[in-house]
Amino acid sequence: MNINTGMHPYTRLGHMEALEGAIMTERRLDIASNNLANADTPGFRKQGITFEEYMLKQQDGTSRTAKGEVIWQNMSMGSVQFTENQWDFAINGKGYFAVQTPAGVRYTRAGNFMLDGQSQLITQEGYPVLGDGAPIVLEDTTGKYITLSPDGHFFVDETDAGKLDIMMFDAPENLERMGRNYFKATPDAGPAQPVETVNIAQGYLELSNVNTLEDMINLIDLHRAYELQQKTLQSVDQMDDKAVNSVGRLT
Repeated sequence: MNINTGMHPYTRLGHMEALEGAIMTERRLDIASNNLANADTPGFRKQGITFEEYMLKQQDGTSRTAKGEVIWQNMSMGSVQFTENQWDFAINGKGYFAVQTPAGVRYTRAGNFMLDGQSQLITQEGYPVLGDGAPIVLEDTTGKYITLSPDGHFFVDETDAGKLDIMMFDAPENLERMGRNYFKATPDAGPAQPVETVNIAQGYLELSNVNTLEDMINLIDLHRAYELQQKTLQSVDQMDDKAVNSVGRLT
C-alpha cells in the first residue's frame, strides 16, 4: 500500500479536493489502460485500485489526512482458447507454471511455450520451463508427436520424459507482479507448493481475464470523470482570478 502524504486538505478545500480527485482518477486511468493494453496477453491478470483515508498523526505528528492507494489483483481464470499448437498448454483450475529466469524462479499462467535448439521447453522470452525442479528437455529422435497427459507428464515415444512443475500458493493474490504475466513468490502469498490434482490441456491457451467491453466502458467513464474534475479546477481558478481582480479591487 502506498500512502501519499501530499494529498490532504488545505485552506483552499474546494481546489484541493478537485485536485485530489483528479489525481485518483488519473491513477485509475493508468490501471484501466494497462488492463486493456494486455487484453491479448496470455495468462494476464487484471488489476484494480481503491483508495482509503488515513490520519497522518503516526506519519508526521500532525492531524492531517491522506489517501492510501491499494492495488489489488483479480486472480480469476481467463477464458481458454483452442489453438492446435502442441506447445500451448492451459491449466484448468488452480496452479502456475514454474519458470527459471535470470532473477530466479517466477510463476505464470501463460502456457504458450516452444522448444529451443537444445530441445528445452522455454517461454516466449527464452526462459526454461521447469519440471521436477529442472529445465524440461524433450528430445524426439523419431519425429513422433510429443504428448502431455492431463496430470502434467510429458511422453516421447511413449516414454515418460518428465512432469511439469505446477505450483500453488495459499494467497496467490499477494504474489508480486513482475512484468506482463510473471509473478514472484512473496511471504504474504505463502510458500510455493505442488498442486496435488493437476488438469492441463495440450493445444489450448489461457487468455487474459480482462473483459474488453467492460473495461472499455470503464475507461470511457473515467475519462469523462477526469474531464469533469479538470473543469472544476478551472472554475475554482476563475473564481480566484475574479476575487483578485474584481472583489479585491480598491474603490
